[in-house]
Amino acid sequence: MAISFLQRHEISAAQWNHFIDTSPQRIVYAYTWYLDVVSPQWGALVISHHDSWQAVMPLPIRHKWMTRVIQQPFFCQLLGIFTHPNHSTEEFTSLFLQQLPAYFGYISIYTGRLGPNFISPSSYDIRAHSNYLLSLHAPYELIRKGYSRDRRINLARAQKNEWQLQESLDIVPLLSLFKENHASNIEGGVAESAYELLKNVFSVLLEKNAARLLYATKNNQIEAGALFTISENRIIYLFNAASPLGRKGNARTWLIDYVIQQYANRPIVFDFESPEIPSIEAFYKSFGTYPEIYHSLRLNQLPFPLRQIQQYRLKTKK
Repeated sequence: MAISFLQRHEISAAQWNHFIDTSPQRIVYAYTWYLDVVSPQWGALVISHHDSWQAVMPLPIRHKWMTRVIQQPFFCQLLGIFTHPNHSTEEFTSLFLQQLPAYFGYISIYTGRLGPNFISPSSYDIRAHSNYLLSLHAPYELIRKGYSRDRRINLARAQKNEWQLQESLDIVPLLSLFKENHASNIEGGVAESAYELLKNVFSVLLEKNAARLLYATKNNQIEAGALFTISENRIIYLFNAASPLGRKGNARTWLIDYVIQQYANRPIVFDFESPEIPSIEAFYKSFGTYPEIYHSLRLNQLPFPLRQIQQYRLKTKK
């Protein structure tokens, strides 16, 4: 088998998207049209046999210090390794990790599903993380029984609030809710470019018929909202926000439960795209979820003095 690095202009969108479509690991983040928005300079490592792709590893690339580096973009929680249906991730992980440093001396962070068992070169900093999923394969009534007692109580309270559902094509109110109620809690703030990026992500998701944007309203006022990506195998809770009234009235629980009802009893999973914040993890676990393990990679093989400068910068941020 041969391994090669392809830049974006060397990748056929039709070939790539067909490969992702048929891969057991498929996820919306890995399609060309999604990567083109969140990481326009992306490339990939590709393993082929007799010119037939066996596995690919999409790489979100940026240019820094006059060199290519890998950095996971916003609104793209997981990438990793995607394989031909006849293969598994584990067959290729170690080979990909061995080859990455030949093309990239610095990986700020890369997150993806790499499989449970692989041998990692010692040069990497690799950590395991948990994302939380809910299978929607069962009828809604059975799924709801898996909610924690507190989640069922809070859902009943939300239903008594008589929220009104509004499905929308306008993401601006959701961004405004976030700016007004959440942005100040994020260390370092939120750059305006992040909001513009989410607008572009939403636009391409709409174009691909892969998004639902829902608002919870009260007295004609939007108090909570959630953006979901929708695909054949996975619903992703991509972005959300709520006002104080929305939080108090459990509006986001109500919106999540609404989507679970809509897609229950189908071969699909609900992906909470879980950040590693204990209070948020506890909220997602209360829906009866199970963990999906993924990994983060970091690598610093920059030449002197860039390596030392970057190590110093990371230490001063802690």
